[in-house]
Amino acid sequence: MVKCVVKLGAPGGSEDAIVVPVYSGEKTSKALQQLSRGQKTAVESSIKRRAFTGARGQALFLFDSGKAGSTVLVGLGSRKTASTETFADAGGRASRAMALHKLKAGAVLTRGVTEDTPAFVRAFCKGFALAQYKYSLTEKAPAAATLKKITAYVDDNHAASVAAARRAEVTAEQVKIVRDMVNAPGNTMTPTILARQARAMCKEHGVHCQVIGKAEMEKKKMGAILAVAKGSVEEPKMIVMHHNRGREDLPMVCLVGKGVTFDSGGISIKPWNGMWEMKGDMAGGALVISTLIAAARLALPIQLVGIVPSVENMPGGIAMKPGDIIHSYSGKTIEVLSTDAEGRLILADALTYAGKHFKPMVTIDYATLTGAVMVALGTRISGVMGNSQNHIDGLIAAGLESGEPTWQLPLDEYFYDKVRGDIADYKNYSGRNGSTITAAALLGKFAGNNPWVHMDIAGTFWNDGGGTPYQAKGATGYGVDLTLSFLEGLIGG
Repeated sequence: MVKCVVKLGAPGGSEDAIVVPVYSGEKTSKALQQLSRGQKTAVESSIKRRAFTGARGQALFLFDSGKAGSTVLVGLGSRKTASTETFADAGGRASRAMALHKLKAGAVLTRGVTEDTPAFVRAFCKGFALAQYKYSLTEKAPAAATLKKITAYVDDNHAASVAAARRAEVTAEQVKIVRDMVNAPGNTMTPTILARQARAMCKEHGVHCQVIGKAEMEKKKMGAILAVAKGSVEEPKMIVMHHNRGREDLPMVCLVGKGVTFDSGGISIKPWNGMWEMKGDMAGGALVISTLIAAARLALPIQLVGIVPSVENMPGGIAMKPGDIIHSYSGKTIEVLSTDAEGRLILADALTYAGKHFKPMVTIDYATLTGAVMVALGTRISGVMGNSQNHIDGLIAAGLESGEPTWQLPLDEYFYDKVRGDIADYKNYSGRNGSTITAAALLGKFAGNNPWVHMDIAGTFWNDGGGTPYQAKGATGYGVDLTLSFLEGLIGG
């Protein structure tokens, strides 16, 4: 991945290209003061000719504009509407422009871009690094990225900007891991392999890790996870990670992630077209695993528990059937009306486990749970709901800070009533109307009275090709940056 560095002052000529962020409608840029005379003349000439207007999404590469090397102009659009997403997008566009010319090192000028220089550094560097991501298992794999370093030149807030660059670097590396996990084919990312990778990463970074297998699930009577896994030859696993285990002086947060490594829909089988994307139905689990590792790498002063129930949902000879009644870990029964509503079943047991074994200030679950959330919010915004408004507000704020937006959906007794069963305590499907919310309502019944928030990332975990400049086609790695921002907010608050 790309190394992120921060220096005071102006570039000294060691970089292959200088990135100059420019707002539309502004004739001059304070960043131009940091350029050499030749570069400044070339940039001003391009702007004057209106070859470059500063509109968001624009990038212009000026080759060898002066003795100090090349210049890349990136448009930020209107200063009034500039956001974290704007800065990350600019980083991605600059990165792609430089990679096109096979450059190795770049610099970005920050003077006059925003009053919060560290925030710009963090967003720009994250976008710059992630734009270089590629995933391929072809015989002739893509050539390794040539870009190795981006240096942000700042006038002040040096220490804070250095910390921001470090945060961006760690975030990008952990997002890459999520992308690799989610992009991996189902035959190379089973529950066993996911658990093995999680254990290896935890060992490397000093995070406690326990993997609960099928035999122990049977002893604990985790009937919901076991029911979903019945149709597959792949045995279920539940990964339990703990950062800062034993630090009772620190507040605790629990993260739960859906880890369905392949979802055929079971007996209620999905249509064939598009089913291949269901290799990514473990994106919530990958997000949780990688966030735990990021928290350890950043030494966040918080107890962080990660729980990932992982299964395959397949239509085998002994697979669970529509109409079955299953007994969950909580003791409550659930009538299975659709075997394709399996994520909420495994999460029910995982949320029960979180409540029985830990005492977090809040539990947050992440799941590629419903296609309906895409109908409501598209593929850029995740749905968020739960029983703890202050934590929902915290996640919404973290989404804005990280450039990974969320939107709150309503969740009240009307929706909780919808999941009550006729012959069991609950049913796992309540019809199409409001299905994103009723799916969350079922989870809420297993979160109990504990503070809990649910995030439906079914729309945001994947990019079909029309995403941001730093998102390659395929897995996005959405949620890592957002969750770290949320946790940092809790610590700071």
